[in-house]
Amino acid sequence: MNIKMVSTKDLDEILKLESNTFKKDAFSKNSILNLIINNTFFFKLINKDNSNEIVGFIIVIQDQEDRVNLINLLISKQYQNKGYGSHLLKYTLYKIKEMNNIEVIVLNVNSKNKVAIWLYQKFGFRIVQKIENYYQQKKSAYLMILNI
Repeated sequence: MNIKMVSTKDLDEILKLESNTFKKDAFSKNSILNLIINNTFFFKLINKDNSNEIVGFIIVIQDQEDRVNLINLLISKQYQNKGYGSHLLKYTLYKIKEMNNIEVIVLNVNSKNKVAIWLYQKFGFRIVQKIENYYQQKKSAYLMILNI
């Protein structure tokens, strides 16, 4: 597996992964395109053994002078529970720490997504708030933060 920056050429494949995973809560094509153009980091995890198939991706934007927001971390269903999410998150945290001015990373995660919550907690994120009706489907989210 390799990690590379996403480009506009990846839009359709990213969009397909996004909508297959998040269904009605998925970002629109315009939103994804906007995030590809305006991001701090938008990395893709590619399977070099399978014609550079995108296995997952992570999106981070800087939303304050000293803070970034982890907007999305996705690993394709068939590749989940194999350590790829940890690999991608570890690489991204390293890149964020290289920025020097960042002190906090925030993210929102579906409060029912135990696997994702466990992954984030493994890297030191902690739950600070529950946000009711966060997603379009009225599901709640946890706000998680990591001080770096």
